[in-house]
Amino acid sequence: MSSTLTLLSIAIRRLRTSGWLAWCALAALTMAVALAVAIPVYAEAAGLRLLREALERQEQRSGRPAFALLIRYLGSWGKPLDWERVAPADGLVGEALEHVGLPVERVARHVRTAAMPLTASGYGAHLIDGSLGFVAGMDDQIRVVDGSMPQPAVSPGDPLEVLIARALANRVGLNVGDELTAIGRSSGRSVGVPVRIAGLWEPLSPDDPTWFYPPEALDQVLLLAEADFAGPLAATLTGEVDQALWFARLDGAGLNAATAGALVRRIDALGSAVAGALPGTRLEQSPAGALGQYQRDSAALTAQLVVFGAPIAALVLSFVAMVGGLMLRRQAPEIALLKTRGVRDSQILGLVALEWLTLGTAALALGAPLGLAFAVLMSRTSSFLRLDPALPELRLVLTPTHLTVGAAAVAAALLAVLLPALSATRRTLTDVQQAAARPEAPAFWQRRWLDLLLLPLPLYGVYQLHAGGGPLLGAGAGRDLTANPLLVLVPALLSLSLGLIFLRLLPPLLELTVRAAARRESTALVVALRTLARQPGDYRGPLLLLILTLSLAIFSAAAATALDDAMIRGVTYNVGAAAQLIETGESTETVGPDGRPERHDIEEEPRFLFLPVEEHLDVPGITAASRVGRYTGRIAGTTAQLVGVDRHTMPQVLRGFNPAWAGGTSLGELMNRLATQPAGALVGPELLERGVRIGDRITVSAELFGDRRDIDMIVVGVVALFPGFYPQEGPLVLTNLDYLFDQMGGQYPYDVWIDYAPGADVAAIAAGVRALGVDLVEVRDVETLLRAEQARPQRQGLFGLLSIGFVGSGSLTALGFLAATAITARRRLVELGVLRAMGMPSRSATAVLGIEQVIIVAAGLIVGVAIGLLGALLVVPMLQVGVGPHPGTPPGEPRVAWAPIGIAAISLAAAVILALGGLGTALRRARLFAIVKMGDSN
Repeated sequence: MSSTLTLLSIAIRRLRTSGWLAWCALAALTMAVALAVAIPVYAEAAGLRLLREALERQEQRSGRPAFALLIRYLGSWGKPLDWERVAPADGLVGEALEHVGLPVERVARHVRTAAMPLTASGYGAHLIDGSLGFVAGMDDQIRVVDGSMPQPAVSPGDPLEVLIARALANRVGLNVGDELTAIGRSSGRSVGVPVRIAGLWEPLSPDDPTWFYPPEALDQVLLLAEADFAGPLAATLTGEVDQALWFARLDGAGLNAATAGALVRRIDALGSAVAGALPGTRLEQSPAGALGQYQRDSAALTAQLVVFGAPIAALVLSFVAMVGGLMLRRQAPEIALLKTRGVRDSQILGLVALEWLTLGTAALALGAPLGLAFAVLMSRTSSFLRLDPALPELRLVLTPTHLTVGAAAVAAALLAVLLPALSATRRTLTDVQQAAARPEAPAFWQRRWLDLLLLPLPLYGVYQLHAGGGPLLGAGAGRDLTANPLLVLVPALLSLSLGLIFLRLLPPLLELTVRAAARRESTALVVALRTLARQPGDYRGPLLLLILTLSLAIFSAAAATALDDAMIRGVTYNVGAAAQLIETGESTETVGPDGRPERHDIEEEPRFLFLPVEEHLDVPGITAASRVGRYTGRIAGTTAQLVGVDRHTMPQVLRGFNPAWAGGTSLGELMNRLATQPAGALVGPELLERGVRIGDRITVSAELFGDRRDIDMIVVGVVALFPGFYPQEGPLVLTNLDYLFDQMGGQYPYDVWIDYAPGADVAAIAAGVRALGVDLVEVRDVETLLRAEQARPQRQGLFGLLSIGFVGSGSLTALGFLAATAITARRRLVELGVLRAMGMPSRSATAVLGIEQVIIVAAGLIVGVAIGLLGALLVVPMLQVGVGPHPGTPPGEPRVAWAPIGIAAISLAAAVILALGGLGTALRRARLFAIVKMGDSN
């Protein structure tokens, strides 16, 4: 124990002597843990939200609680059973529910006989058919309006007390105290069961989801005490159990990913156990299906985030490895001295491992809550680098499983550090001194030509993406961003291979630049260039990290911008206007004797009545309104989309029309063509392929709500795309709505597209339209659809991760430059001190450091931006993303997000300026004899 504490104290002292490097390592490890923790925390919370939404929809359909189990046996599935056969299953359900894994809020049990004749006492007149049964666990949902609750029979032969529904009593004319006889069967013969009405009941809340059935389903059931059903009734009848059910309401508030799988298994085991004890019993309702979907959604979302987070994680691990290399480089003389004094390699490696384990433990303690904070930011992300506090909250929970994931991230980081440490422990003091006196050898990957061997992989990936046309992504395609891993691997490998190639070419380029700089007689410039050309190991790691960070950040920003633009473009195109009001009009048709509508001849009598569209403008907030009719037609043997518009008002409401969709013709010009030719039609290019030309007269067989007419039109233009309509659904034929109605002989239902004032409340607009007497079926507005799309957990997680990765990796890169500059300065101060002793001015010595850093940063910025733009241009166009029924329509070109690039460049420049300022101050304050003495000691 004492030796362990001694080693720990030595490791802590060594970390303290490492100064800024130890803090940088801690920051990197903390970031690695936070990212590793944030992904599963967010994915599980997002999946849980999707689960609750699915369960809410299930609850609305079934009228029962979402977290509920309904187990039922029906005699019609098999045969009626004796109570003695059902009782074991009844006990089994009660025991199994105690171990289901979620708190049980309520258990209701209901058993009844088949319907049997009920007569007045003494086999009198038949009154009604009804069942005898009991309900347990629902007493607080029943109100006795007259009489009292039934009590168990005291003596054999006494009438059984029952509770009947008030609705049944009113319908049949029964009162408390009346005695009836239920005619049942026993061994094939009829027997009478005397009952007496003890009370009348009604439900406290008929709509309460606590009810396993709607309460009116129990109107025909005479409820007696459970003891009477299991005792006298079971002794009198045979096959008395025609239906038995168990309804358990569970509390799902504490559900998470760790418990979901076990809950599904327990529910399945419960259903199997009950079915084994009572064959024919079915588990009719449970959250198992939704829970299984939750597990699949959570796993898919986790996979998506892991795929897109892999480059970010690689950058973080690269930063850890770089910091570890700097620490080992600084500790190399100390390690070599320890070897010279007989310390074993395993002891030195163990000491290094203990240092990083200490950092990893601290990083795990700091990174876990930071990961939870990252997950919160992801749940608030509406777009790339944009937060929206109004988005729905997620229930984020940190579990031991997440800490295990964080520990795995620490282990991966330690592996990236300990592998180089293994080789460092084999170097003696003589090796270190010889290495300092000799030119620096090329890196391993340069000696093995790995940079050139790596390049064909991303190039082949680009070829595959273009050859395959790119993956079709979006809600309508049923695909997600993990459908093709090349989307992430290609830009990452391209950045790595081109960055490594640039590092190979940079020293020769600097050597060439030295010759040109020597002619200018600039000592500081020549010294800086020659130092960079001869000592590439000093900047190789930070420069590669800068290139990778910038290139991947630019690709991420371009991809995020493409996804964002596609969402906005797709929703705007799908709606067409600011909002669509889906209206039906008032039908004048009546129902005939056969129950079917009697259709009028629209030319003789209107089939539909409409409010003038202009009255929509009386609703506060609506600034423009236009009619749009969607119908079906046939032309040239093809089913077409027949669209009627108001040419006068359409330009006032239509959004996002691109003249390129009409061969460069503006919307106003298209509407003018319809104005000059009332019978004019704008057609899709598909019809041109069938021989139709502008100016041709065409005949469209129109079908509007069951009425058919052949309508002659004249082609006045070609429109490939028109907002609200998709060429995948058939060729487009767009004409004047009034002309269409004139040819059909009357008006038919149409939609109203509106524009509204900024800040107007869409719900208030809908209420205002309904107040006009309009039968408004649905409102589809752009803002609501955009908010719903932005709140999708998959989208939030992706954009949140990209945003956090962009900021985090950029911060670590800037920190890495500071750390590398600080380490380099320790060695360079000796060299510059000697130059100052030889007569170089202090200002020139500071300029040498400044020129070096400016060259490195400028090279990293230029090359990183160039590689990032190249990756974006090669890959982002393959993202045919979008929303709506046909994602990717309308198409759009990728846009470079210059703002995030500028932020990254400015941040890195600020870090360099800060580093140069510190170095310049240290150099001015340093004394020559101290600098030279430090060099001698080294």
